[in-house]
Amino acid sequence: MKILFAANHLNIGGIANYILALGRAFAARGWASCVASSGGALEPEFAKSGIKFIKVDFRTKSELSPKVLSGAFRLSEIAREEGADIIHAHTRVTQVAAAIASRLAHVPYIVTCHGFFRRRLGRMLFGCWGDKVIAISGPVRESLINDFMVDPRRIELIHNGVELDKFSKERSPEDERDGLVIGTIGRLSPVKGHRFLIEAIANLSCREVDVRAIIVGDGPEEDNLKKLAKGFKVGGRVHFFKSDLDTAKYLAMMDVFVFPSIKEGLGLALLEAMAAGKACVASDIGGISDIIKNGENGILVKVGDVRALADSIFRLVVDVGLRTRLGAKARETAVSRFSLETMTDRTLNLYNEVLNAHANQ
Repeated sequence: MKILFAANHLNIGGIANYILALGRAFAARGWASCVASSGGALEPEFAKSGIKFIKVDFRTKSELSPKVLSGAFRLSEIAREEGADIIHAHTRVTQVAAAIASRLAHVPYIVTCHGFFRRRLGRMLFGCWGDKVIAISGPVRESLINDFMVDPRRIELIHNGVELDKFSKERSPEDERDGLVIGTIGRLSPVKGHRFLIEAIANLSCREVDVRAIIVGDGPEEDNLKKLAKGFKVGGRVHFFKSDLDTAKYLAMMDVFVFPSIKEGLGLALLEAMAAGKACVASDIGGISDIIKNGENGILVKVGDVRALADSIFRLVVDVGLRTRLGAKARETAVSRFSLETMTDRTLNLYNEVLNAHANQ
């Protein structure tokens, strides 16, 4: 079996990381894959992993862009040249292109929905959902059914999975003298809610709690967030780091992981933090509630409630026992429900189901 992935770009982030991890897992089992994309920072990682990268200009956010049509023709050519058995699209632009390429190349295609879509006319009239749709969380699945009338029988719920062995590093004892570290990882965009974390750190500084915060990621909000930290007089407590594929080294520095998103399909960074055994505080929104059960394996707070966020972080800072217990339960959850092996098994099963259906047509 050979899989042709399609994505707008290959910069560090949820979608590219997902494709890279899945491609590596397929390779370990003897399955080949290649990826059609505009490219990005992770190109060398794909090359090292034996996943062929083929450049296709998908750099547009509009499904009506001429790049979608030209990309579709190129995608169909690639499918034939590479002998692809299935096309697996990961963004709205590439799912429309895949719908066209599938007909031209006579190759089935599936789509993974990594988050929530707006109810735009194009999506309502021309769903382009593929032979099957992978929803990464229960709320994403419900959105597809309720907002876009996708047939539930067409949807497969397959949670994101993480490479558990990568996230077993412990924080170095020497770091303890610098106080506790609160951290988050994610694209620096408004929807990730980083400003709430910075405001919570400012709140904690008024309580004379010795904490530092690290924020890992790139994006358009970087300057605004740095100005916000300076305005709240916590610029010296909040440290920014560029996006890095090796998230494990940053998680190893953290005592508490915070995920204050405004909107979230599931949250790969949150899963990684849980796999690393970190006590987590997250917004009670979207797919996050599929992962965290409040008080059992983490703490949930209302979106944008800075006081509740600060109070929850404070509880974990001062209560070592609670921090340890929630971190251990978080790791158990990641191991039992969100392993890369499970995600790979279920995705391969879905591919086979689609291929068998086409063979019988």
